[in-house]
Amino acid sequence: MNQRLLITVTDTEQVPELRSISSRNDQESEPANTSQWSLLFKLFLAITIMGACVACVSFIILITPTPPTVHVQSMHISFANHNILFWSAVFSINNPNDKLHVTYENPSVWLFHQGRLVSTVRTDSFGQKGREENKVIVNGDETEVTDEEAAWEMEDEVAVTGGVVDFYMVFSGRVGFYPGASALWGEQYMSAVCENVRTKLYNVDDQIYGTNRSVLSFDGRLDCRVRLPRYP
Repeated sequence: MNQRLLITVTDTEQVPELRSISSRNDQESEPANTSQWSLLFKLFLAITIMGACVACVSFIILITPTPPTVHVQSMHISFANHNILFWSAVFSINNPNDKLHVTYENPSVWLFHQGRLVSTVRTDSFGQKGREENKVIVNGDETEVTDEEAAWEMEDEVAVTGGVVDFYMVFSGRVGFYPGASALWGEQYMSAVCENVRTKLYNVDDQIYGTNRSVLSFDGRLDCRVRLPRYP
């Protein structure tokens, strides 16, 4: 291939300087190569960022907890002379997460009638493995009494409905999801609101007190509405 030369003529007697003239293709090849490497780098950077985003989202989805499910299985209240002598309830609590464990710290159950707080009972802390279901039995204090106004409200409701009394309960406590999820979401205060617990009234002979004792009873399966304030 012939190389073109540039001859520079001067006024001196020195031999003219000879310099090669680069072709236009040679001048354009270097920027083209630089542009190609820049494009490959940007493409590699974009793929890396997208892969990191996908991995991050997958990790978050993996450790995002599904709220536990809470059901009321049964409830019994016995009272006489406007005093609640004993009440109990059985809850069914299920952890729907496959990989995450759940801990329940110092849960408590709140019993309400027509917006009035009747009783509060604390239960022991417990934990659940993935897909585990537990029955939690709550027993009220036998010495606890309901104020007279609340008792009259129950009696009035029985007279109107023919023996059916509506209550609602709240199962609450701090829950944590492990492993990993607690570091991201932290422990949360969970509340499960169990509305329209319809108990039926009947009387039984009480040999200890020598009087008829009224008993409210519910047997079934009632779904409770679970709330997690910081649930993503």
